[in-house]
Amino acid sequence: AQQSRTTVLYEAPHRLLRTLEDLSTHCGRDRPITVCRELTKMHEEVWRGTTADAAAYFAEHEPQGEFVIIIAGSPAALPSTEIDIDRALTDRLSDGCSTRDAATQVSELLGVSKKQAYERALALQVVLKQPG
Repeated sequence: AQQSRTTVLYEAPHRLLRTLEDLSTHCGRDRPITVCRELTKMHEEVWRGTTADAAAYFAEHEPQGEFVIIIAGSPAALPSTEIDIDRALTDRLSDGCSTRDAATQVSELLGVSKKQAYERALALQVVLKQPG
C-alpha cells in the first residue's frame, strides 16, 4: 500500500473481485488503477479508474479471462518539517539515546539526511540541558 512505484499484478478471474476490494481497503479508495483483461488477445479490454470504482464495476460484471492489474504508486509523503524532526529527536534523546543513534533513527524514520538530523540533535541537546 505504501509502495511509491507502480505495481503490476496478475490475477485469476475467480479472485479478481476480492483482490480489488482488498486494494481499495488497503491502498485507499481513490488510488488510480488499470484493470486489463486478455492482454494481447482478440478480446483485449482495458478499464481505468479508482480502486473503489474497479471493485464496484467488477462486482456487477462477471470477470472472465486472465487479468493484469496496474496500481499507481502511493502519493509522495509530505516532507518532514523541523518541528517533526525536533519532536522525534526529543523523544529519542529523552529516552536515553545517544545523539548519533537518535539522529540515525530519525533520519530513517522521516527520510531526512543524517547530517540534518544530527545537527538538529546537537542543537536540541543544548536546549534540553539548559536549566528551567
